[in-house]
Amino acid sequence: MSEPDAPLLDYAIISEPFPLYVTTGTDDPATALHLVVSNGGGETVYCREIVFSLPEGDLAQSLVEADAGDGQAPDWTVARIEPGTQTILPPGDYAHFVATPNKADAPVDVSGITITLANLKISSRPGTARIEIREVATTNTDQWPTSPRFTKLALTKFPAPKIPAMAVSDFRSDHVEVAAGDTVTLKWNGPSTLDYTVLYGGASYPVDKNHEYSTKIDRDTTFQLSYVTGDTTHYLTTTVTVKNPKLTGLEVDGTATVVGTLEIRGNADVTGTVQATEDITTQQHFLDPEGTPLRGELK
Repeated sequence: MSEPDAPLLDYAIISEPFPLYVTTGTDDPATALHLVVSNGGGETVYCREIVFSLPEGDLAQSLVEADAGDGQAPDWTVARIEPGTQTILPPGDYAHFVATPNKADAPVDVSGITITLANLKISSRPGTARIEIREVATTNTDQWPTSPRFTKLALTKFPAPKIPAMAVSDFRSDHVEVAAGDTVTLKWNGPSTLDYTVLYGGASYPVDKNHEYSTKIDRDTTFQLSYVTGDTTHYLTTTVTVKNPKLTGLEVDGTATVVGTLEIRGNADVTGTVQATEDITTQQHFLDPEGTPLRGELK
């Protein structure tokens, strides 16, 4: 049996992301393949269809884990096809895509074609896979080949790297300023394969693999997000301010000015002069320096 003719067009491929890594779990990003089809010869090539067959399975030579994905190209239609169609397909497990021009027998000249196969799920073992390409094309529209021209493109899947520290980012609160007692919701971006912990107020709150945490605060609070990659613990911080904070204790070393109503619900020990531009309401007595309760109007 004779070997099929080589294609009239040139083919090159790159993955997105690049390099191409094997899948590690449900959190892997969808992968796209960009196939650049160009005409490196001196004659115009007319094309009816191009079929791309991606090896499917869990072997080193498999490219995709499942028959899935979709495709697109300017002025072309790209669709996934199943065995049993009129298009000649190889035996075995493949994800097949066929690209056809929107105008019959489209010429491929200096402009070329970029075909994108998107939302692919890459298989889990490192290795080199070979994409099979079958091309129905000619330089003379009165003479079409009786069988597709054929070639292969090799594409290597590398072992997945360790998750880098910069994979976690954008740790933020839904509000940068709140009132005392309000709820703040913290969110961040990062892989779902990591375990996260939120720290504030001297305590830690594990949130497992979630990317959100909510709590109520009464005063300005700095939150830390911690996670471990490799043997190193990393931290991100964000701060939320409270416009009317509730404090468990306060010592002022200097002048404190109150412009408005001051309400005191406990004892107020005064060793100097108290001046107010508004009413001061107390539920306890002020004490003079000798410890005697002050009564009457406070000015």
